[in-house]
Amino acid sequence: MKGLVVVALSLLSLAAALSNGWDALFRLSYTLLAAALISFLWAWGNVRWTRVQYELKTPRAQVGGQIEERISLENSGWLPKLWLEIRDHSTLLGRRGNRVVSLRGRERRDLSLFTQCEMRGMFSLGPITLVSGDPFGFFRHQRKLKTGGTVVVYPATVPLLSFGRLPGELPGGSVRGQRAFSTTPNASGVRDYRPGDALRSIHWLSSTRLRRLMVKEFDLDPLSDVWLVLDLDRAVQAGSGRESTEEWGVSVAASLANYFIAQHREVGLVTQGHILVTDRGSRQLHKILELLAVVHAEKSSSLQMLVAAEEVRFTRGATVVIITPTTQEDSLDAWQLPRVKGANAIGVLLDANSFGADRSSLPMLGLLGANGIDAYLVKRGDNLAQALAEPAAQFAAPGRRR
Repeated sequence: MKGLVVVALSLLSLAAALSNGWDALFRLSYTLLAAALISFLWAWGNVRWTRVQYELKTPRAQVGGQIEERISLENSGWLPKLWLEIRDHSTLLGRRGNRVVSLRGRERRDLSLFTQCEMRGMFSLGPITLVSGDPFGFFRHQRKLKTGGTVVVYPATVPLLSFGRLPGELPGGSVRGQRAFSTTPNASGVRDYRPGDALRSIHWLSSTRLRRLMVKEFDLDPLSDVWLVLDLDRAVQAGSGRESTEEWGVSVAASLANYFIAQHREVGLVTQGHILVTDRGSRQLHKILELLAVVHAEKSSSLQMLVAAEEVRFTRGATVVIITPTTQEDSLDAWQLPRVKGANAIGVLLDANSFGADRSSLPMLGLLGANGIDAYLVKRGDNLAQALAEPAAQFAAPGRRR
């Protein structure tokens, strides 16, 4: 804007000089035009004669961790660049990418940017815009650079020392076997053949030795599948931002996935609109964390509908952990359906009342306990490792034996 004013003044001076013939006005107009031209070229050259290299050092991070980027600026000309402004257009929350630097002739400068990750999600880094001007402040030029990339911020996880005691475990932490009605990798012994037994279960060595048909008996895998069911029904969520049942539910799911996979269990994840089949190992953990990084409570679909739609996946002996802030007593069916199929159901209730809602999860907690379902209660501000160490609903059924 100032440059246009200078050009306008030079033209007015020139017009006045032509009409009056004053030499001073001619000199003034030429000086103003020369200053405007030099300033324009200086500002243009500042952003054009600058080489920029960008490197994203950490494309994956976790809430509480850091994203590291490196930007290299090189002055390809001999004239100094008194100021170069770097404007950042990233969507990553908490990022402070704006900088002002100066470069001498042929100088190169490396900048390292560190951003503390505050929220999970998928974010774009960049583009950035270089802005500079001339020493007189007449002109300002900018150049948009297509630098950056995409970064995924995983949800926060809490290391869990224990998660109560899952069905199939003995008090000392060992596992017990249960008879299976289908073939599993765990053969526990042999017995006499009965009508209806599958031919593939016949143990031919024992049959030959005893001269009668013998079949193998199988135990359920003591390290059975674990399904994490995360209820992201928009209608039952409470709170906002990081202090919401949505964010706490995601953190609970991520922490439990980390805990079970460390125990070499196969873990799967089900939520509204997303299914991740069971698998084990660090690769499965990364898949779960990637999914949890981007899911949100965007649909109004009840917990009962979610479990009913996926109940075929909850096979006999599996453990189904349902994480929900619901307080609706008719949602008890969500725990009963897996039990009908022979799976074990566990509840992790996010107390909506502690997140600002006018409803409490205590009645639901008592209902689960009265039906013999272990349930954990998580309140806003709780230490997750302590809240998930022992069921809160086991005391609701005093006559129940574990």
